[in-house]
Amino acid sequence: MGFLIDPYIKKNTEDLSFINLKENAQLNIKGYSIPNGGLDVPLLTDELAENIKNKKENEIITIAAILRGMAYTLGIDENFKYRDEYLKFLRAADENIENFILFNGVNSVENNKLIEGIIYFKSVLVMNEVNTQALLSYGVTLLKYCASLPNKKMVKVFKKEAKNKLEELLMIQQEPMALYQLAHIYKDEMQFKKAQLYGEKLLKLEIDELFQTRVKHLLLELRDLVQYETGYEAILEGQTEVGLPLLVELEENYSEWWNLIFFIGLGYRQLGEFDEAISRFQKVLSLKEDLIDALVELGLCYGGVGNYLEASEYFLRAIELGGENSEILCNLAMSYMEMGNLQDARMYINKSLEMDPNDEITLICQKRIDELVGSST
Repeated sequence: MGFLIDPYIKKNTEDLSFINLKENAQLNIKGYSIPNGGLDVPLLTDELAENIKNKKENEIITIAAILRGMAYTLGIDENFKYRDEYLKFLRAADENIENFILFNGVNSVENNKLIEGIIYFKSVLVMNEVNTQALLSYGVTLLKYCASLPNKKMVKVFKKEAKNKLEELLMIQQEPMALYQLAHIYKDEMQFKKAQLYGEKLLKLEIDELFQTRVKHLLLELRDLVQYETGYEAILEGQTEVGLPLLVELEENYSEWWNLIFFIGLGYRQLGEFDEAISRFQKVLSLKEDLIDALVELGLCYGGVGNYLEASEYFLRAIELGGENSEILCNLAMSYMEMGNLQDARMYINKSLEMDPNDEITLICQKRIDELVGSST
């Protein structure tokens, strides 16, 4: 079982202190003997310090404290050098060790020590990758922890980890909370149809009335979003006559949603209704200034109505904002060609070919420009 968050929790080894148990130490653990040469065992530093402060000398290091330390260590690094020995120790010390670690994880979460809880839940999965309670607790706590993270890259990794483990849980059993959390994850990722599917599966399970109400509210939110997803996917697949009406139907209620307006514009442009498309892409720019894709689309639309000067200005603006791009350079070259400015047309088509020398469309455009240049000399 792989864990995506490993690089982000390595630093938590700082929470541990190691002591050496001599091979002749009396642990009174049936079926377990300390290996020859002794064994370095971990303890949570805070717990050790608290015990030193408040307990008698013979109560400072307990089996329970060692179990927590070993579990915490394996939760941070499942490939720790003493992994096999720690697993043997844990299994011998408590036949219900997974429940013991889960209890400590839940206790950590209840005390708002989320990363500590995550590490404990992960350690159970190191021991048993199909422990359903650990999969659920791990996934849910990861999502809760994400809310406090300022690092966007870290949030992305922790959310992906949560999604993976909750999906693994669903392969074992249909867990309502896993379905609910995944529905929200897919909604946030703009996979609305998938989110709807999980919500609908959830309503088929036995859940309490309050939970049902929350799921129904989620599905209501998803209704229009699913229509949007169906519409823009159809447009991207070239089925404009199918997708565009679905999106236009939403436009009145979502007039400030730039993604929706953009795909409506794209649909109209595909149909050759350039005036309608231009009005939508201009609206997009009023909502999301300097969106490069909208600038390029406006260039294509103005080219479609024969206004090549306007088209070239939008292509130039897109290049100025996003840097040179072979496709945009080719479109710009064709605009100059249509205006009769063959010198600039050749310059930009050559730049485009420098970036993508094998693009068939650009090569065709180059041939056309060279023919016009040749006929003009």
